[in-house]
Amino acid sequence: METVLIVDPFSTGKLYAPLLKAQGVRCIAVISTDSLPKHFTDDLIRENFDAVYNWEEGLLEILEPLSLSAVIAGCETAIYLTDYLTEVLRIPGNSRITSDLRRNKFSMQHALKKHGLANIESQLLSSPTRIAEVVATLKDTATYVVKPLNSAATEGVVFAQGRAGVESALKNAAWQRKNDLGEINLGFIVQPFVSGPEYVVDMVAFDGVYIIASVCRYTKVQKNGSMFVYESLDTLDPRAEELQPLTDYARQAAAALSIEVGPIHMEIIWSADGPVMIEAGGRLHGGIAPLLFQQVYHPDLLSLAIDSYLGRPRPRTDAVSQISHGRIGFFCSDEQRTFAAPSSQALQSVMEDEAYCGHRYFIDAGDTTPITIDFATCPGLFWLQHLSAPQLDISTANLRKKLWC
Repeated sequence: METVLIVDPFSTGKLYAPLLKAQGVRCIAVISTDSLPKHFTDDLIRENFDAVYNWEEGLLEILEPLSLSAVIAGCETAIYLTDYLTEVLRIPGNSRITSDLRRNKFSMQHALKKHGLANIESQLLSSPTRIAEVVATLKDTATYVVKPLNSAATEGVVFAQGRAGVESALKNAAWQRKNDLGEINLGFIVQPFVSGPEYVVDMVAFDGVYIIASVCRYTKVQKNGSMFVYESLDTLDPRAEELQPLTDYARQAAAALSIEVGPIHMEIIWSADGPVMIEAGGRLHGGIAPLLFQQVYHPDLLSLAIDSYLGRPRPRTDAVSQISHGRIGFFCSDEQRTFAAPSSQALQSVMEDEAYCGHRYFIDAGDTTPITIDFATCPGLFWLQHLSAPQLDISTANLRKKLWC
């Protein structure tokens, strides 16, 4: 029986074990550090694993005799330990020498630049002592992005106008504080803001050959004083001719990040000068997206990732086809108010919608809704799937009315 080890099987990393077990593969979990936040570790489904260990170097004596077939990164926090274990246990994977390229936002951009690919010029600050030096190089008329080196999603990301805006953002940044992943912020980067439609490309690497598993496009709206409130994420056909410049660039960027095995989640702006990567991670797309992709694409991201980790034959590079249309819609709160869950009648009506797949709130009944200005203040979401793309618009309007009013 094959045995795999999943490091930090949280977030979408918890989706691997049930599928592997259904294929007769034995699963073991390792938790990378005891500093992970509770909202992560609560995701652990212990019954999916033959054993669950907390990482320490002595654990290698238990792992080495198991003849593991793969070490899988469950989420962002797993990258460094996954790469280390694949190396010391002599299992095909991504080199720990290049782990930073898949976790550190400054290193990612430097790798793109080194390989002659479109990149975002980035200035690195490891402490507040460099704030004055960096601010002096900026333009008062430009918009900048200030972001933590090693956070996830949009946590800690600030859009700032000119020198004064960047200086204020950096002085108020969470220096040396724990982020939502339970990690200490290692520093911050300052980048010029790049405008254009935002895409997500999910790939799976088979010995350095990249299969495009999904392409999605965000729709953003201007609301609540923010230009970047996310309204929806729509799935696209990876084989569409008009997307080829995007997917070609994504493959080149993945190679620059030295990703050899497993999934790659890449966020890209298609600017006036062409596609440019914002950031990438050597793990599955987060949230409910992998489950939606199972209904939208064939083969899908999860099954491809498992095949890659287990060394199964690589499919054709154009193997993934879109078999239906999918959308994730994000709720938006325009005011602070007490949140009330929808009535049972409203929920019944929603479940009868022909495109409805599910919904999730990030707040509880009785909580005060945040004013939505970014992902972190999004109060919930829903997801849809249908053979007809126009039906998604009809269902979106229906669900927004019934689930968030």
